[in-house]
Amino acid sequence: MQFKTNAKCVGCMNAIISKMNEQFPNYRWSMDLDNADKILECHGVPDNAEEAARVVKTLEETGFKGSWIQSSDSRTGY
Repeated sequence: MQFKTNAKCVGCMNAIISKMNEQFPNYRWSMDLDNADKILECHGVPDNAEEAARVVKTLEETGFKGSWIQSSDSRTGY
């Protein structure tokens, strides 16, 4: 799963990933600060609206904004 965020720096990234590791200890997280959308990615987890909502809520609780970037597979049902 991927999420667009409003992170700005390495400090933001560290805060986000730390919180994600705390909330979702079985997931593996990374963030691309070089991308204009500051993409947060959860590796190895299929797109799922319920789980995406939990991630967005966790981002908000951490003080950041985020939105789920649905893959074309999850939008088409394939």
